[in-house]
Amino acid sequence: MSRSLLVRLAAVLALVTGMAHLAGTFMAVPVDQVAMHAAIATMKSTMVPMPVGPARSYMQILDGNNLCTALLLLVCAAQLFVLATAPGGRATDRLLLITAVALAGFAMLSALYFFPVPTAMTALAALLTVIGRTRLPRGTMA
Repeated sequence: MSRSLLVRLAAVLALVTGMAHLAGTFMAVPVDQVAMHAAIATMKSTMVPMPVGPARSYMQILDGNNLCTALLLLVCAAQLFVLATAPGGRATDRLLLITAVALAGFAMLSALYFFPVPTAMTALAALLTVIGRTRLPRGTMA
């Protein structure tokens, strides 16, 4: 497979994961999940003092983290789409490596704190990015 195809596949995986994360942030909790609704109510009512600015609820902090995670996954996807067609060179090589490390980090944290689907998707995206990186034209990697 060509570098372009491998990196595009990685971009699609990062894009889907980012979009799913964004959608999951706004998904309604089913009414029958009473314990979940109780936990959410507690998170909404528990305020955390911030070093600067007004206090925020745990729920606001969680939502903010979810949105930041989705945004960074979408930025990784956009960067991979751009790098898929970029000419080989040191900058391309380094950006692919940095993006692969970021996606691998997402995969490891997902494995520790979340569930297997985002773990598998970001791990595969990281792997495809690394393999795509090795497909740079000869003499361009430093």
